Amino acid sequence: MRNDNIPVDPARLAIAQDVKAVLDTDFFTALCEPVRVEIIRRLITVGASDVKTIAQGMVQDRSVISRHLAMLERAGITASRKSGRRVEYDLNGPDIVAKVTDILAVIEPMARLCMPYAAQKSHNEGAA
Repeated sequence: MRNDNIPVDPARLAIAQDVKAVLDTDFFTALCEPVRVEIIRRLITVGASDVKTIAQGMVQDRSVISRHLAMLERAGITASRKSGRRVEYDLNGPDIVAKVTDILAVIEPMARLCMPYAAQKSHNEGAA
């Protein structure tokens, strides 16, 4: 909801639009589940693997792991490759790095505009 009585800073509006465009809820949602983070850790450790290998030692059923892998793939964090009846999953490193790089590039200008009050006060005093 916009309050028409408050003037909108064009720089803030531009940054807000850029942030909205780059913040991908699927990406962040995928990273907010401990089981999916464990799957990512396993894929880093062992490389491309099928569901059975990924699920070894985990308390979740393979079907649950499969659903987590599907979500990671939708978010661009993993990629799958079918080989016969077997599907292997691997981390999509270049896409992960590109996404994080894009996010950092867009939110870096936000850091100069959006500071907690105490940090803003000391920043302004240092500039004076």
